[in-house]
Amino acid sequence: MKIAIHQPEFLPWLGFFYKMILADLYVVFDHVQFKKRYFENRNKIVFQSGDTSWINVPVKTKGKYTQSINEVEIDNDQKWKSKMLTKIQHCYRSAPYFEEYYHDFVSLLDDREYDKLIDLNMEIINFIRKKLDITVPMLFSSSMDVGSSEGSDLILKICLVNNANTYLCGASGKDYLNVENFDKNGIVIEWLDYQPPVYKQLCQQFTPYMSILDLLFNYGSKSLGIIMKPT
Repeated sequence: MKIAIHQPEFLPWLGFFYKMILADLYVVFDHVQFKKRYFENRNKIVFQSGDTSWINVPVKTKGKYTQSINEVEIDNDQKWKSKMLTKIQHCYRSAPYFEEYYHDFVSLLDDREYDKLIDLNMEIINFIRKKLDITVPMLFSSSMDVGSSEGSDLILKICLVNNANTYLCGASGKDYLNVENFDKNGIVIEWLDYQPPVYKQLCQQFTPYMSILDLLFNYGSKSLGIIMKPT
């Protein structure tokens, strides 16, 4: 069984879903430490001018130095929803599939008040999964009996408790994974170095590494096929 493990990012990029699609089981890495200025609460979109911009969800971090991802609270005192939606509209309102997906996305945000970042991110991830017809099963790392393992040992433990024989890992894993331990336990590491495909955007020159929203608004139901054709 092939397993993929990744933090629950906010409006993830294409590579996030590419790894998910290749897996037999996708583990949401929700009990590890939250990183400030990373992708758990922000991602990028691109304007027609070619300029990029962050869209982000403000979170409560004051005095919380070691909180796990599933503990992070959204700072709803800031009017982040309207600000974010205005920016998305400005970027993509003339995109071919904007009307097809935007209003459902707005409903997702407005139908409930999200207190925890993990709840918002998973709602969005499941929204995208449904639109792309991705059915790979998901489990949360916080639900697994992995003790107090960290780093490479934690990844290995998750693989073992789920009876995985192959671990799908991004190229950055070469910096910290103890490959020898995986070999000893009969687990093959399949390295992924996903380079996003070039596709037509509203801007003239292609800008890679944008949020999945960029592809979805531009290609609609064809998005899955594009994700699976990396350069």
